[in-house]
Amino acid sequence: MGKCLNFRCRCSKVRGTISYGNRLFHNRVVCYCDDCQKFVRHLGQNQMLNEYGGSDVFQVSSSQLEVHQGKQQIACLTVTKGGVHRWFAACCNTPLGNTVNARWPLVGLLQGCIEEDLNEAVGPPIGSVFCKFANAEIPAEIKGQWSHKRVVVHLALKIALWRLLGKGKPSEFYQQGKPIAQPYCLAGDEKQR
Repeated sequence: MGKCLNFRCRCSKVRGTISYGNRLFHNRVVCYCDDCQKFVRHLGQNQMLNEYGGSDVFQVSSSQLEVHQGKQQIACLTVTKGGVHRWFAACCNTPLGNTVNARWPLVGLLQGCIEEDLNEAVGPPIGSVFCKFANAEIPAEIKGQWSHKRVVVHLALKIALWRLLGKGKPSEFYQQGKPIAQPYCLAGDEKQR
């Protein structure tokens, strides 16, 4: 890929890199979904949301992410039963990112754990998704140029390409198809399988 970004938790116990190259291998959006908001707020990290409740998410394939230190500190939760796996550093409650499951070659890393300025490294987000869950009306200049539908179609095409190219493995968050940490569910704090 050639280029790398660094990520870490607030206390620096969890550290790693994200390789990225041309735009085929990354995507940047702002997500306003209520689950993303609940995840960040549950961890007490409200500063990672913008003033409208949006999470700045840098999406890459699973194989582009490497954890160099602190893997044993990585924990997982879901907001709803069977929902998206939301990864965080248990040492300091830093939200790291989201995955669907081991079969999907997609990791959405939260901008707040990335050390570099994403605007300089990859440019601004292409658009926003799930705007109906925002705290207030989002100004057009913050929403981005692409509509929800266009962002979703764009990402679906990338995921299909990443699957075709085998970019789902290796994955730092899954071993033999299972999460490296047992997810717990915020909806009743139920353990999931």
